[in-house]
Amino acid sequence: MKPTLICPVCGEALVPDAQTYRCVRGHCFDRSKYGYVNLLQKQKKKLRGDDAEMIRARRDFLESGAYQPLLDAAAQAVSAAAPEQIADIGCGEGWYSCGLLHRLSADTALAGIDISPDALRYAAKRAANEALTAQTEWAAASVNRLPLGTGSCDLLLNFFAPCEAGEFARILRRDGILLRAIPLERHLWELKAAVYDVPYENRPVIAAPEGFALCDVQRIEYRFSVTGQSLHDLFAMTPYAHKTAPEHIARLNALQSLEVQAAFGLLLCRRTAAD
Repeated sequence: MKPTLICPVCGEALVPDAQTYRCVRGHCFDRSKYGYVNLLQKQKKKLRGDDAEMIRARRDFLESGAYQPLLDAAAQAVSAAAPEQIADIGCGEGWYSCGLLHRLSADTALAGIDISPDALRYAAKRAANEALTAQTEWAAASVNRLPLGTGSCDLLLNFFAPCEAGEFARILRRDGILLRAIPLERHLWELKAAVYDVPYENRPVIAAPEGFALCDVQRIEYRFSVTGQSLHDLFAMTPYAHKTAPEHIARLNALQSLEVQAAFGLLLCRRTAAD
């Protein structure tokens, strides 16, 4: 069973057919030929999130399996909860979303939300290729106004994406789970050291957002080797790609391979806010 999306105009449930999503008040949204629906309101449509090259690079890099330990840890962290309705907020191209669905019941439904239509195009295609279309909905929407009903979700995924505590608490049922993934201090340190004169450590916030209690923290740290195009994809999928001077990019281009530290924080939080 698919998740139910709600209308961004009036908040009523959207009923999908082959080509559209329509609510009882007549608001209508076209289903993209790629399999997602754009629910961004007009003033928000200019916010497109990650660009196409960053998304392509992330898709190709994740498919190399370098971040598989993070996905494995996430699946283990939520398996006992047996969630029925999941939302992945900032789902990107759907690698984590679909990977997690394969570890859960075939009755589990997932709504993937991202501000980037380019990312959702990849996500919907991945779901189709992996026979997950019947369990998934993909929608372009802002994290500040999620197209999901109050208390409609058992589990929220929020991996390397903005966290909007109020909206997360609204769409989660009481005692629902929020699973966040964040980069730790030395994540990709060797990559930054190879490119920049003075690399800096990340400053992770190891805490639950307002309205949640922090139940568990896992530090997932390991080293992996990256070569050739995957090395360039790893850099291109990060925020550094658009903030780096040409002379520093040249240092990256001169590399053939690199051993890199992965350092993830996996934060399991439980909703505590009153209804």
